[in-house]
This record gives sequence, C-alpha cells and structure tokens, in this order.
Amino acid sequence: MLTSRQRVHASIGRAGFDALPWQFDLTSVAAERLAKHLGVQPIQVHDAIGDHMILFGDVCPVAVSQEGLPPNCHRSEFGTIWGRGQADRNMGDWGGMMSFPLTEPSLAGYHFPDGTLPGRWAYVPEFRRRHADTFLVAGGHGLWEHGWALCGFEQYLEYTAGEEAFVAAVTEKLADFSCAVTAQLRGMGADAIRFGDDWGFQDRLMMPPETWRRLFKKQYKRIYAAARDAGLIVMIHSCGNITDILPDLIEIGVQVVHPLQPEAMDVAYCQREFGRDLSFWGGLGSQSTLPKGTPEDCRREVRDRLKLFERGGYILAPAGAAPTETPAENLAAIAEAAHAQLVKPHGNKR
Repeated sequence: MLTSRQRVHASIGRAGFDALPWQFDLTSVAAERLAKHLGVQPIQVHDAIGDHMILFGDVCPVAVSQEGLPPNCHRSEFGTIWGRGQADRNMGDWGGMMSFPLTEPSLAGYHFPDGTLPGRWAYVPEFRRRHADTFLVAGGHGLWEHGWALCGFEQYLEYTAGEEAFVAAVTEKLADFSCAVTAQLRGMGADAIRFGDDWGFQDRLMMPPETWRRLFKKQYKRIYAAARDAGLIVMIHSCGNITDILPDLIEIGVQVVHPLQPEAMDVAYCQREFGRDLSFWGGLGSQSTLPKGTPEDCRREVRDRLKLFERGGYILAPAGAAPTETPAENLAAIAEAAHAQLVKPHGNKR
C-alpha cells in the first residue's frame, strides 16, 4: 500500500495509485464538531480522518510592531491590519481587514517587505522529518490578494479598470517578493506550493479575462516558474468560477487547481476538457451538499467524484473549508467514503 505522500504524487502523475488521495479543509468550529463526534481532540482530527496532505506557511523573519492595535488585531509585514473576533470565527476563520497602507493609487513612500531575508522556512526540514509519509504543501505568496490587501478590495477592483499602470507596478513588486520567498524552499523537503488568490465571483472572474491576462498573467508565470525551479508542484487556490482562464493557467505552468467548486464550476466539464493537463483538488459542495445534505448525499457525491476521476488527476476534498454549520455526521460520511477505496475486495489499482 502506498503512503499518503506517494498516493498524492501518483494521482497527480496519473499512474500507479492504489486509491485517490483526500484532504479535508475544515473551519475550526467544524473541526471541533467532528472531533467530538470521533472522540478525539481537535488537533487530532486530520490524523483521525487520514488526511494525505499538510499545509504550512512561512514565518516572517523580522519582528513587525503590533503596538497600538486593538484587541484581536494583527499587523502584517505589508502593513495591513487584520482583525479576528468571535463573529469571524462563527462564520469561518478568515477574519477581516481593518485598515490598509495605500490609500491612494501610488507607491510613493511605501517600502515592500524583503523576500530575500533568510529564515522564513527554517523549520521545514525538521517538519519534513516528522511527517515523512505526508504530502507537504507550502503556502505561497500570490499577487491579487496581496494587492487588494494593500489598497482595499473595492478600491483595487477600481484600479484594475482605471489605474492599470499602478496595478502593474504593484504586481511586479509583489512578484519579486513571491519569487524570492519561494526560491528559499529549494531542498527544504516540501512537495508542492499553493498560491492563494481568489479571482472568481460565483459565476465569472472578478474582471474581464482580457484584463487578467494583460495585468497579471506575465507575473503569475514568473512566480510559478520560480516554484518549478525550486522543484515544487505548482498549485493554485481560487474560489469562484475561473473556467475562462484554465487554458491560461495550463500555459503558464499550473499543475493543480483548488478548490473545484461545484456550485460555481461544471465539475464534469472541467475534468473532460482540462483533466489531461490539470489535476483538480476539491469538488465536494461546501455551499450545498456538506452543510445541507444528508450523510448519504455526501457519500454519493464522494462516489461520483471518485468515479469521474478514476484515472487520476484528483485530490478529493471539500470545495474550500467545510463551513461551520456542516454536521459532524456529514464530515464523517465523506471520510468513510474516502477510506472505503482502501478496503475494496479486489483493491483499487489503476
């Protein structure tokens, strides 16, 4: 039987896997609910359900002053202040932006953090040793979300239409930072890197595809190339419908797309049209089946996804973190259905 790490590599490579791998993002409330259902501590949930992957992030190598901030707030190394209170936890674990450093479309007086400073990934070799059989995914620094975190979300959307030179300058600087940080992962033991940038509304991109291509595509190609040069599988995260740019993502080096959101994208179409060149991670309805269905609905959706991707190129998962209102019975059902692949009488060899 393959290890979890081997199984993920085999599925992405579409050869030699004995079952399709799985990984379940859970909000902290959902994790606590499932832990109680399984009779384990919340910190033990992912081991209990057999997750094949662990996601981890970098550590800022310099101290960032938190002086003068209200309770439950944090200042990032980019100067954005984020807050996270009980209301945020009840909704999920994302928090909200309290303030941002660029109030005008200008970089005058602003200094980007230095991505070349060493030490961001110093703990990773030991982390690799402790999780030798697990597929490790580093959190990469994207371009779009860092951009709007510098400027405010609505303002940055406006800038993509009316201040293209400014957006291009910000994006290039962010790509410099991302490439420098990613390069330091070489030889550390990570298997992959996932760049997180939500480009999609529920039914379309947040901007015309032509705008995305003109303002961002070249710089995304740079950061994905830096990841591949470091020996990493390139993964991206974007909620919403990004179908229009899947061919572009293939062209510039993306290998895995997350979260394949069935409420926003046609799962069967994506597999049929792009499954030869892309692997997909997700596919279970976090807005529909998981919070609103029955345990049998959840098992059925797992079986449907496993059948659709029976030739590989897939990591079974909720389409984004399973929300706080998801019943523990539904989460347990998808874990059981995933594990069932490993105990079939005749195996599950591909």
